Amino acid sequence: MEYTELLVNIAFIAVLLGGIGLTLMGLPGNVLIFLTALVYGYYENFVHINFTSLLVLLAALAAGEVVEAIAGAVGAKREKASKRAVAAAFLGSVIGGIVGTGVLPVIGSIGGAILGGFAGSYFAEYTKNKSPEQASRVAQSVIKGQIIGMIIKFAIAVAMTAYILASVPWS
Repeated sequence: MEYTELLVNIAFIAVLLGGIGLTLMGLPGNVLIFLTALVYGYYENFVHINFTSLLVLLAALAAGEVVEAIAGAVGAKREKASKRAVAAAFLGSVIGGIVGTGVLPVIGSIGGAILGGFAGSYFAEYTKNKSPEQASRVAQSVIKGQIIGMIIKFAIAVAMTAYILASVPWS
């Protein structure tokens, strides 16, 4: 292996690990992992990372994003939340994540998404049923769902990285 190839592979691994780290912080690390595979595939003329591999990675990327996006709402539904609370959990998570990123990049996006999902679902459920206990149960279930969604998305990031690294020649 030439030094240029070695340096490219080291940079490739560093970016993939950075993608895992970004995913862990609630940022779009899975997108970075996919784009890194795409660039590497282009670099090596799609010999080892080919179009089939890219389709598998794209499907994993999409699955991770969908799971993360709906996990809080699914958590709310487990507590027999109103449709309004389920929608508010999703919307609150998105808005909270955006606001949280603006306030404190990286950590703020996770905290904002969780707080936004909690507040949105609590407020929506409370205004419908006037029961603070039910609203609290729904909001707590939203947080549990969001955490599970983040864990699944992180696991997908690790799996995507392992799949990519297994596809690349190392000799």
